Amino acid sequence: MSTTRSASEHKLEASYRGRLYFFTGLILFTMFSYTMQLINLQLLQGSENSIKAERFVRKSESILAARGQIYDRNFLTPETSEPLVSNSASLDLVLNTNLLKNDPKKVRAFIEEFCKYLSIPISYFEKDLKQDRLVKKIRSREPFILLEGISKSQQERISVFDNINKYVQMVPAPTRVYNMGAALAHVTGYLGKPNQSDIQDKDIKSYQYVGKGGLESQYDSILRGIDGFRIQKRSTEGNIEEERIIEHAQSGNNLVLSIDKEMQIAAYRALKGTRGTVIALKPTTGEVLAMTSNPSFDPNILSGKNRQERSKHYRQVLDNTGLLNLSIQSIFPPASTYKLLVGLAALESEHKIEYDPSTEFHCNGKFYLKSSMAGVPDQEFKCWEPKGHGTNNLAHAIEKSCSVYFYNLGYKLGSESILSYSRLFGLDKKSNIDLPGEVTGFIPSYEWKKRTYGTKWFDGDTINLSIGQGFISTTPMAMALFYMAIINGGKIYQPFLLSEIRNPIDNSIIQRTEPVVIRDIPLKKSTVEALRYGLELVGSTGTASYILNQPYLPEIAGKTGTAQTRRRGSSRTNHAWFIGYAPVNAPPEKQVLVAVFVEYGVGGSAGAAPVAREVFKAAFPPGSYPRSEKVKGNLMKEETPIEDQEVEL
Repeated sequence: MSTTRSASEHKLEASYRGRLYFFTGLILFTMFSYTMQLINLQLLQGSENSIKAERFVRKSESILAARGQIYDRNFLTPETSEPLVSNSASLDLVLNTNLLKNDPKKVRAFIEEFCKYLSIPISYFEKDLKQDRLVKKIRSREPFILLEGISKSQQERISVFDNINKYVQMVPAPTRVYNMGAALAHVTGYLGKPNQSDIQDKDIKSYQYVGKGGLESQYDSILRGIDGFRIQKRSTEGNIEEERIIEHAQSGNNLVLSIDKEMQIAAYRALKGTRGTVIALKPTTGEVLAMTSNPSFDPNILSGKNRQERSKHYRQVLDNTGLLNLSIQSIFPPASTYKLLVGLAALESEHKIEYDPSTEFHCNGKFYLKSSMAGVPDQEFKCWEPKGHGTNNLAHAIEKSCSVYFYNLGYKLGSESILSYSRLFGLDKKSNIDLPGEVTGFIPSYEWKKRTYGTKWFDGDTINLSIGQGFISTTPMAMALFYMAIINGGKIYQPFLLSEIRNPIDNSIIQRTEPVVIRDIPLKKSTVEALRYGLELVGSTGTASYILNQPYLPEIAGKTGTAQTRRRGSSRTNHAWFIGYAPVNAPPEKQVLVAVFVEYGVGGSAGAAPVAREVFKAAFPPGSYPRSEKVKGNLMKEETPIEDQEVEL
């Protein structure tokens, strides 16, 4: 009996001991887990959780980071170099909605009272006072900005009214300053409030500013920096009892551009009163030394804090299509600047046709295209010089811009080769410059003509094409890159504006742009030499000589162009082109390539070459580069336009 009881007691004791061990282990494990979590919360993540707790019980505010500054190619250090784009201090007036219990009705009532005391039209807050927007803005816990860039008089008036002053705070907010204003506007762009897609796609807060066009948009994330935040404790009266900066704002990185400030100013001033564009490039790297487009806009106003002034200027700019960068966002017929491509295509196609630089054609002022249809007369195509240019080889045809010469050459070569070389040199492609919004040129084709007009490609189309008229259109940048290829023997570099990204703290180089070859087209040396010689004659004794052959300038080679537009009539409806480079006798790495386009600029020599002259003067101040003895001889008169000839369909 005792044995049985002993066994039973033994089982109970073993069962009890097992339960004791289990619950003891469970308690110890729970205590260990709590201890580790406390260590994690208090020691490992203590500071982070402390900030979160303070954010919950106190007012937290963002501190706007200053955007990176932008400098030109002569930058050394931030202390010794004047920025193209900088920041200045200003104050924004921010409403503390917490003191109004985050109640939309109370916020609305306060804003109405605020407008009354400061004599501000209630319509100024019309968008912000819409119910859905107001509720969303309050719930976002982002700064509720009442006024941006408040004036000194506004500051004084606000401080007088206690019922206003206790609910608001004046917060430092950097203002963007564009020191070159409209002269560099299409390069820099401007700043504006983000739209919905910016907020969704670019991780931007609604209170921040975002780049609108130009480099401000292209490199927005690099320039923007990282916002900091502060925590404030306020009394029930709205007074700040305690303020602590938790994270300091980190300034955005600085940009160093390839832009030459003096050349940029010269280009902008030379374009004043016209509608056009200037591009200046280093042909052996692709660096953009100057890029301006007119009409322009004032980025200081569009990025400014005055809402009414900003809206008024924006409407004016839109009316003038001033936001359009004509260098890369518009296409035009290339006119006589395209004759170089026709000549190049013929010289490179000598296996197809018998042709070399010495081949001559006679010009008596007209070219007749033989009719292939019985009873239809031959079609007449005129040269810009009614008296004709006589007999010329390629160089002198370029010098005089003889259209009859290129009618003959284009007809002999055929449109297929001309169009093929146009595509080869990328006249219908983007340059991929580091700016947003670039468009492509248009190169026609037989199929396009049939699809669009329901007719085949006629010989008359080829004649028009041979002088850069008819269906073809290109951007000024694309034509500039074609001339770059002539300078470099077939090599084209991708144009770029950003040279370096610099750390704003220690000025160290974070990134440097290296030249990139985007096309390397094998050209015969004899082809390049023949084209260059013709371009040199243009500047010394040809169509641009009376503008560019000056003792204070280096020798300049180039080509004028006068494009007939659809607005036929007086010469003032014609577009003007000039594309050229200097100094002629310098190695390519010392040369500067300039392309000018002026809408309704009368003619290449009258409207575009004078603009180029001012840019070359800025690039090579008198005495900075020796020139050879000035070429003697008769300087040519202005090239006049030739209308697109109506093609017999």
